[in-house]
Amino acid sequence: MVQLPEYAWIQVTPTRPWKLILPTTKRKIQSHPSIPLYLGHYNQSYSMLVRYKNESPLKEAFPIRLSKTSNMKYKAGPLVGILTTEGAKGGFRGNRRNFKDIIRMGIKTGILIYVFTAESIDPLTKEVKAYLYIPSQNKWLARTMPLPDVIYNRISSRREEEKSIVKSTIQFFKNEGVPFFNPTYFNKWTLYQWMKDSDELKNIVPDTAYLSKESLQSFLQSAKMLYLKPIYGKAGKGFMKIEKLPSSYLLTYQAQQIQYHHHTKYFNSLWEKIQKLTKNTPYILQKGIHLTTYQERPYDLRILAQKNGLGKWNISGIGVRQAGNKSITTHVPRGGSIQSFDKVISQSFDPIFREELKQRLSSLSIKIAKHMEKKVGHSLGEISLDIGLDQSYRIWFFEANAKPMEFDEPDIRETSLLRLMQYFRYLSGFIPKEVVS
Repeated sequence: MVQLPEYAWIQVTPTRPWKLILPTTKRKIQSHPSIPLYLGHYNQSYSMLVRYKNESPLKEAFPIRLSKTSNMKYKAGPLVGILTTEGAKGGFRGNRRNFKDIIRMGIKTGILIYVFTAESIDPLTKEVKAYLYIPSQNKWLARTMPLPDVIYNRISSRREEEKSIVKSTIQFFKNEGVPFFNPTYFNKWTLYQWMKDSDELKNIVPDTAYLSKESLQSFLQSAKMLYLKPIYGKAGKGFMKIEKLPSSYLLTYQAQQIQYHHHTKYFNSLWEKIQKLTKNTPYILQKGIHLTTYQERPYDLRILAQKNGLGKWNISGIGVRQAGNKSITTHVPRGGSIQSFDKVISQSFDPIFREELKQRLSSLSIKIAKHMEKKVGHSLGEISLDIGLDQSYRIWFFEANAKPMEFDEPDIRETSLLRLMQYFRYLSGFIPKEVVS
């Protein structure tokens, strides 16, 4: 039996066999110019030409871990596939900058990560058309690869998610038992209903209703500030704010970073304007919360919860998103800005309250993540939360995102990528002896 090292490189050439590049050793495999390796979810056997690092350049080669199987053969992995859909002109959809960052971290940590599309799976050969990124050359390679050990769902939009090919692909993964997490986007109305099902969490959600003429009229009888949010929206797009003044209503809405106002004395006029703006798009209606402020502008928190190398939830970071001047939302694409969480709370609260607040936010966020996972009925690996503090420092839940956007804070971004790698290893079974959580 050939004894292989714990780590090696796989050179994914256009034609097979591929090369297995081993570290230089004194004892070379003289009688084994090629050896079989198991790859991917189905443990398919691939013949590999054996080469050594000092003999063969590492061009287009990816670091990988080698693990001995029960039948004394070797499996290389983990292989992780980032799932998306085909682009309009070929290739693939999605945030390529994000994909490149994930692949770079995979290279650093010995995980072979590639992008593939729902349309590219061949159920007979158990292979996919994959796109591998080569950082040193800043280019993508198209290769046929085995179905991965773990699938990271980054379908780029709800519209793409509703395609029949995507639905059937996700069902295929479930049927085949491929480790796969975060199966679908959330929507705001369902999130509200899920939170209301928890005795512990229901009190941190502002009063919410499905938007209708009747619900709006009812809410305006007791609330002086309301927010309208599209159920399937993201990044603050389509948000509206209603303020009830002594003898009139003020409706504020945005297009990108430009604000518009509709001022009227009459409820029917207000409702007609809302109908024109929503264009039959489903919306929720939510009682407004007067957020605490920093530098005289309101802010809320973006909290990233992820599972680690032990499959346990952790908080990877907390960011602050501050509303722009007179903006109705804190979202950066709508004029909001990024602030340091530590800086904001250090200038706003005394040290004892700061530590207590951090602990409360972390504990609550993990409870929400666990609750969401239970309600989804499928594994979640990460979730971002929009959390607010009102002017009495009471915590409020606004939204959760099953496909978190990358955080701009460098430390949170680095931690989030490392956590992903840890969770990939956990799901694949390629767990290092020294698991770092």
